[in-house]
Amino acid sequence: MPGALKARDLLRDPRVALHSGSAVPDESDPGSWPGDAKVAGRALEVRDPEVHSRLLPGPEFADSHLFRVDLTEAVTVRVDMAREGLVIDSWHEGRGVKSVFRK
Repeated sequence: MPGALKARDLLRDPRVALHSGSAVPDESDPGSWPGDAKVAGRALEVRDPEVHSRLLPGPEFADSHLFRVDLTEAVTVRVDMAREGLVIDSWHEGRGVKSVFRK
């Protein structure tokens, strides 16, 4: 949407994080919880007119903002197979992949 507040916010400060919605675990079977995820990075405006028109075709989108996200972090949290704790898998730019188990 042209001039959207969120787009203007991202142009001013490109940091962004997106967290998945978490399902409420079944109290009778907490191990069935599917987990959740988070990604974070920097939103950078796409200024290439060819890319813009290919991804947002049509004159109604001509003035719309388009961003791509350079990821710096990705994290998933889930219940382990034995249902004894949480497994936190993460990737951070410059550090790589790490897995942590928490009871």
